[in-house]
Amino acid sequence: MNLLAGSTGFLGNEVLKELGGIESQTVALSRRAILNLPDNAQELIIDFDNLSELEIPNINHVYLSLGYPLYYHNVMGFMSDSLKKDLFLVEFAYQLEIAKKAKEAGAKGISLISAVGANSNSKNYYLKTKGTLEEEIIKLGFENTNIFQPGHLRGNKFRLDIVLADLISIIFDPFLHGPLKKFRSISAKKLSKFVVNNSLHEKVGINYFEFKDFIQRNL
Repeated sequence: MNLLAGSTGFLGNEVLKELGGIESQTVALSRRAILNLPDNAQELIIDFDNLSELEIPNINHVYLSLGYPLYYHNVMGFMSDSLKKDLFLVEFAYQLEIAKKAKEAGAKGISLISAVGANSNSKNYYLKTKGTLEEEIIKLGFENTNIFQPGHLRGNKFRLDIVLADLISIIFDPFLHGPLKKFRSISAKKLSKFVVNNSLHEKVGINYFEFKDFIQRNL
């Protein structure tokens, strides 16, 4: 059985759809009812502000895809102190607590969707938070730890700034080579497929994945 945190988000919902195509059951954590829930999934509506009371059934693998809604300029580093506080709560505190709960519930593997450039020493608060979470997840000692570091995620047609970012990515991606290639964009659908397929063939240890891995696997 799998556990997914972030089931109603842009990327998380794509991961849920991919999990709907495998035999294993999925428990989807959410604040609200999930539309078009796959037949092999059950929703668990929770209060994220009271995760200490969360009881998780015995599971094998946990997927972390929680994300605080940000505008493109926020991701680039322009954030107010209040926004930083909210981001840290959702993308760090909530996810780390869920990971701990999952390990207590028997999970052997974990898949964390992070971001390219994540680094606990970064001056960019978004990337600093992502990097710090990666380090804390690793410390939990799962048998199989997968950390995915995608660039911009294409496909969210409901946000003007994201649509513009999609357009910019399509124009500039072909010019990103060598060490810059990892910053190329990828569609949320293709990334979610890679995340789920990879977790089905768990590799013991700490595994990092970036753009070259997504593409080499025919995604």
